[in-house]
Amino acid sequence: MTDALTADGAVWIGHDLPPIRRGGVEYFLLSADGELYLVPNACPHRGGPLKFGRLNAAGALVCPMHGNAFSIESLIANPATLKLTAAPP
Repeated sequence: MTDALTADGAVWIGHDLPPIRRGGVEYFLLSADGELYLVPNACPHRGGPLKFGRLNAAGALVCPMHGNAFSIESLIANPATLKLTAAPP
């Protein structure tokens, strides 16, 4: 589990969780500001597994393959990222 405090709040990455697949895409679980997201688990540069990256001092996720950093905001804004919501009771 990776935790860090960003300017906007706590960020958690579920790198210890098993792969989450939907529609042929592998995702990882990301929690930011109390919201849960499924983020594509592939670095846009070389396809490396982002969920095994680390959060740097600025709160960006650093790719474990080549060190490129991606802001949490850009990962959430990615059109392929899915925001998880609770179903009504």
